[in-house]
Amino acid sequence: MKHIFIINSISGKGQGPKLLSLIKEISEAQGLDYLTEMTTHPGHARELAQQYSALEDTCLYSVGGDGTLLEVINGIDTDTPLSVIPAGSGNDFYRLIGPDPSDYRKILSDSLSAEIRRIDIGENDRMRFLNTTSFGMDADVNAYASNLIRRTMITKGPAYLLGILNNMFILRPKHVKMKVDEQELEGDYLIVSCMNGRYYGNGIQAAPESDLQDGYFDLCLLENMPRRRAYPFLAKYLQGKHLGTKGFSVIRCKKIDFLLSEETSCQSDGENFTASALSIKIKERFLALKAPSYLNIIH
Repeated sequence: MKHIFIINSISGKGQGPKLLSLIKEISEAQGLDYLTEMTTHPGHARELAQQYSALEDTCLYSVGGDGTLLEVINGIDTDTPLSVIPAGSGNDFYRLIGPDPSDYRKILSDSLSAEIRRIDIGENDRMRFLNTTSFGMDADVNAYASNLIRRTMITKGPAYLLGILNNMFILRPKHVKMKVDEQELEGDYLIVSCMNGRYYGNGIQAAPESDLQDGYFDLCLLENMPRRRAYPFLAKYLQGKHLGTKGFSVIRCKKIDFLLSEETSCQSDGENFTASALSIKIKERFLALKAPSYLNIIH
């Protein structure tokens, strides 16, 4: 088998390139047929995944964060195994499947000999995703922060903090009509997050009970409410302690069609886009994830 390491050259403050020598050391010690590819431009990880997954008997390794992983799963062939080496700043997908992300020697060694398990992914009109597609306050924060990072010298952490403060000061509910499987709903919501994984937004555990292999999304809905109720909820939401709170609901579903009252900021695993209508569906056991056997989150 050929082992292809797709390394994001800039994710996690350059963590990916720092792993290059360790990847070479471990691969050569195990006598593997391997190749390392460093990304050079946006979309390059997707191009590399498409190129190498077209070959027979190949395994891909996404060495980066959630953005790198998003590109890889949108280029990979469904039968090509994929392993995740967390080298980003958020690593929200890896939070769900992996051990301490600081022990890279263990992660790499275990990943090379790991078992293959099929997991669900999501797909919307624009792209496949692993963690979430959402709109509302969280997507507005992501769009605000991304724009700030692009236009200024502000780094990711402070940019997201400013985005949260900006969006908490003026709550902007979205009016949505949706068909959730066969159920029709309509209302004003502050957060609409279709979760396949459990985490997004650099560690927010929006869907603590989500399962990568159950064939369902956890659709998380926060209805519009006054600030005196919204602020305490959001404090719980950031800690993953929000389940059971009045005004918040979770619907397990396979397909959702959204119709929004206006063009709205959306995001999929941190990738921003706008839409006034959006369809999302689960793709059951679609991805061949190569993960160590001691992980009990997948089976």
